[in-house]
Amino acid sequence: SMGSLIATYLLSSRAIAPIGRVAALLMQYHSASRSLKALDEIMQKETERPAGSVFISTPRIRGSVQFRGVSFTYPGQESTALSDVSFTIGAGEKVALLGPIGSGKTTVNKLVLGLFRPQEGSILIDGRDIRQIDPSELRKNIGVVPQDVMLFYGNLKDNLLFGSPAVTDREILLASWVSGVEMFANTHPKGFDMPIGERGSFLSSGQRQAVAIARAIIKAPPILVLDEPTASMDHVIEEHIKKNLAALVKDKTVILTTHRTPLLSLVDRLIVMDRGKIVADGPKEKVLKALQEGQVRRTA
Repeated sequence: SMGSLIATYLLSSRAIAPIGRVAALLMQYHSASRSLKALDEIMQKETERPAGSVFISTPRIRGSVQFRGVSFTYPGQESTALSDVSFTIGAGEKVALLGPIGSGKTTVNKLVLGLFRPQEGSILIDGRDIRQIDPSELRKNIGVVPQDVMLFYGNLKDNLLFGSPAVTDREILLASWVSGVEMFANTHPKGFDMPIGERGSFLSSGQRQAVAIARAIIKAPPILVLDEPTASMDHVIEEHIKKNLAALVKDKTVILTTHRTPLLSLVDRLIVMDRGKIVADGPKEKVLKALQEGQVRRTA
């Protein structure tokens, strides 16, 4: 009868519903177990402040950088990223790292920031081994523009102040003018309160680089590490930034990595790298002439 059919349908639905919930719970369990495993792997990684380690307080750094026979291989890799690299950059000196892709330029920048430790050799900041300096104090004294700019969900001002919460509005405006951020902030109805989306998805790649430049200079660090800072910008914005940076970095140490020739006007010295080794190092004009004449050869 019709009543029997309805009763059978209702009972079967009530019987199947818990089975469906079990399937959903199993999916949640597998998702939670994967997340827990990932968190466990993170927690088991080596920390920058091992128990019992003692750092020497260095609240302000002058800006000299020295590599002494540094060799480094990335974890899990067989090929050497740097091999017996030695150079000295004096406080306030402006140096550009040149070389083909994979030559070790970005690796040098990461080692200066203390993100990795070399397997051989030592890195000195102001004559002090970088392993003796508190990582937080080291990075407070270094402004960095990485190749891959990392922005966070929120507004433009929050991202400019990331890592520098005590900065004044005047310093924000100055950094925004130097980096070109004000060019697009002033045209938005919300100004510096404009949303930028997750990972800066509402901004173009050039605008994200402008934010990274502003964030690097906003705290007036004595050392600037610029890794392809204008790679995604047009020549007009690049010229604007180059002109402003030239006046801003007069008393700062600059380590510039670039394939854009116009930016070389910011530096006085060139270090050419190839396959993890230094193949040329000297005054800008001298090294450029050697490159043009084919006197600088790739390593074997």
